[in-house]
Formats: sequence, structure tokens, C-alpha cells
Amino acid sequence: MEQNNLPTLVFTADEVKQIERDYARVHNGHCFDLMQKAGAAVFETILKECNPLREVWIFCGKGNNGGDGYIVAKLLLEHAIPHRVFATGVPHEGSEASVAYEMYAKFGGSIEYELPNSGQFTNENSVISFSKPYVIVDALLGTGIERAPEGIIAKWIKYINLLKAYKVSVDIPSGVDADTGCVPGVCVKADKTVCMLALKPGLFTGAAVDFVGDIEFASLGVDISNYENILNFNNPRYLLPIVKLSYEDIKEELPSRYKSFNKSDSGKVLIIAGRKGMGGAAIICGTSALRSGSGLVKLATDNFNVSAMLSVCPELMSLDLEDLDAVSKAVAWSDVIAIGPGLGVNEKTASLMALLDDDNDRAFVYDADALNVLAKYEQNYYKENRIITPHPGEAARLLGISIEEVNQDRLLSCYKLWQKYGGVVLLKGAGTVICDGQRLTIINEVAPALATGGSGDFLTGMIVSFLAQGLDLDMAAIAAACVHARAGKICGSKEGVLGCLPLDLCNYVRDLINAKC
Repeated sequence: MEQNNLPTLVFTADEVKQIERDYARVHNGHCFDLMQKAGAAVFETILKECNPLREVWIFCGKGNNGGDGYIVAKLLLEHAIPHRVFATGVPHEGSEASVAYEMYAKFGGSIEYELPNSGQFTNENSVISFSKPYVIVDALLGTGIERAPEGIIAKWIKYINLLKAYKVSVDIPSGVDADTGCVPGVCVKADKTVCMLALKPGLFTGAAVDFVGDIEFASLGVDISNYENILNFNNPRYLLPIVKLSYEDIKEELPSRYKSFNKSDSGKVLIIAGRKGMGGAAIICGTSALRSGSGLVKLATDNFNVSAMLSVCPELMSLDLEDLDAVSKAVAWSDVIAIGPGLGVNEKTASLMALLDDDNDRAFVYDADALNVLAKYEQNYYKENRIITPHPGEAARLLGISIEEVNQDRLLSCYKLWQKYGGVVLLKGAGTVICDGQRLTIINEVAPALATGGSGDFLTGMIVSFLAQGLDLDMAAIAAACVHARAGKICGSKEGVLGCLPLDLCNYVRDLINAKC
């Protein structure tokens, strides 16, 4: 997905409807001029992306998304650009989509209601057509879906995906839930999505990131910034405002050092991690904390891991995980603490976590097996001075639901985790979601190179490092997630997505936090 030059505010489909109702109230009771601007935005996009422009096929549904498609078709007709329009049916009489439909027809446009060579469309592995589109405009469904497309819509989406052409979706790819990013069935796989009026959360998280392509925003000339505190706090789904942030939005918030700093001024970090056989989690986490700027990092880990630790990163200090007195002293020494990677789900881990139960003097990051212990033993249920960093499987255990339910609405799942556990919640995944009880933040950075064991441990090291260097809980989580994913994206583009390992990110993270990228 394209990362830059997008607004940070994000609004749900219901909120966008409210914005449209308010607009209509002061514009003669309708939003048809917005539909015209939306169609023009798509037309300009395809001219820019596909020049010289050859044949365009537009697939229109019966609703307002289809209306946008008819406006595109009319502009193509006016500019004598070859095109064909396919419609699933006639728009409802009196609707704005119907006005656009009639304008196109009266201007001489032709509308087809069957797929080309539909009688030959029997094998989903092939599409036979005597003319081939250069560009496809997907104007079938828009933001209104709540379940998997069915019937003719599902058939047409499959057909669109089989055509080898540049695909532009209007507002959101048909088949994506605009609020959640869930893709419950077939979905148009767009090369570009032109999002209208306001960004929708479903564009940036969950399965949707595989379908939206590059995202272009068209404000349609409407300033919606005033709605931030009007609508979002009354959001019936999440009850919180939603924002979208990327590396560019947070780089000024990253830690820095004064000339006079010594190692203690850059933060003292304790990481409790890595029983025998899981030392890599501890070493990755500790190395990440140092590479992210921490001045001093101690690992409370199994003694079996120490030789390996020193060979990878001799700057790390260690203490015996089994020595609770030593661990207690290290807790008192530290500014911030991370616990969980590679500890196992057992009473020993629960005992280590109990040492931190009543500690309100410092911030904590709970990851991996610390989360699994929370879920199993219901220990440390609610804690304000803590960041938890579950992936969907851990989130499912923490909430007592299935992974599928977590992924069906990642924002709602993150919000429910915050309600139950407090502090700050970072729900990992494509389009990481973070909740601090004041807002929901979607991280607009996607890096498939990070789909490797140990990437979460690296992220935990970054978070605890940023906390130690003075960032508050929410910004430490947000900044670490942005930098981590951007580093993964850069590493993947330079060295290859497949085979990227967590410690491969070190130099890229260092460049990013020093503002060299």
C-alpha cells in the first residue's frame, strides 16, 4: 500500500453517512455533486495511471457506488475513450445513482447487463472475450457490505479478478468490510483504491491489505476535520476516535540524546525472557532494545543462554532467571521491564510475573508467554502502567474467543482487550491496531518480511527501549510499531521478503530512529 500523503483521521461507514447527511442538509437535500466529484476523481486517476488510455470496462452495482461508476463512464464518453459499462441492474428510482445512470444513458451511453461471453464463462481459470479491457473500474458494492457477496455480485467479482487489466476500485474494493478490513468471501483485488470523502478503517488492517492496492484519497472538496470530536466519540462500534499513522507521522516523536547523556540517561531496561531452548527470543529482544537506543539492558534468562547471548551481543548483561532475589534486585534497578518471550506457560512464569504485580513505579511490556499466563491464570488482570502486545492467537486466548472472531473485527478486539486489561494494547498483524482508551490507532505500515519467528520479540525490545528513553506508553507502542514495520519493508525491498530474519532489521532500525531514511 502507498504510505504517504493520506490524512490521519479515519471514519467508519456510518460516520461517513452522517457526514453526507450533514452535507446534503446545506446543499439542497442531496449529495449528487459529491458523486460527480467522486467519478471525476476516478477518471483523473485512471488517466494518470494508464496513459495512453485504451479500453475501459466499468462494473456498476445498483447503489451509489455504481452511480460513481456511471459518472466515470460519462466522462469517458465525453472524451471519446473506448469503454463498456456492465450493470447488475437498474439503480433504484429517485436515487442519486439513478440520476447518474440516466445522465449517462441520455448522453448516448450503452449499458450491458450480462458479462461478455457469459455463456462461455464456465471455467474460472479462463475468460474468453473478443475485446479486452486495459482498465477495469470496480463500482459494484462500496462500503455497505456486512457479509460475503452472493449471487450475481460474487460471479462478477470472480470474473473481474480473472481479467488481466489494471483494476481501480471506487471507495473500497467490492468484498471488503469498510469498518473492519474483514474479507468474508470473494473480493476484487484492486491495483488502486480511490477512497472518497473520508478514509475508512477497513482499508488499512486485516485481510483487506491484500486487496486494496495503492490508496489514493479524494476529499471531494469537503473539510471533515471538524468531525474528529463530534462523531468518533459517539461511534457505536468502538466508542473511540480512530486515526491512522505511519513512520512519517511519528519520526519527530522518536527519542534523541543530549550531548551530555551517559548510558544511564538513555534508560535502564530489564528483559525477563528465555528459558532453556528459547534463548533466541531473549537475545533478539535484548539486541533490539540496544539497537533502538537503550543505554543499559539486562537479560534475566536461563544460564544456558548466556554464551550464545555474548557471542551475538556482548553489550548485553545477564542474570540467572531462577534466582528470584537477583531478579528482584534487577527490577529495582530498572527503569522499565519487558517480560514473556520464551518463558513458557507455567507456574515459574506466573511467579516471576507476581514480582511485578504491585509495582506502579515503572512501565511494563507483557508479550508472548506473559500473555498466555495472563489468559491461563487470570493474573494481573488490569494494569494501567503496562503495554500488552498480543498476536491474534494470544488475543483470542486473552478474550476467550476464536482467532477468527478476533480477525473479523480487529479494532473491536483491540478495544475489548483494553477494556479488560487496561494500559495500552498493541494487537499485531497487517495493519497493527493500538488502543490506549483515548483512541484507536491503525499503523499504516505493512511488511510481509516480518512474518518470521522472533519478529514479535524484536518489536518488544523496541517498545521497552522507547519507554526507557522517555516516550509514554501509547507513543512508545505506536512509534515502535511504525519503525519496526517500516524497517521490515525496507529490508524486504532491498534484501528480499522471503528469508528476512529479525536481526536483519538492526541497521534499518538504527537508520530510521536516527532519521537517516
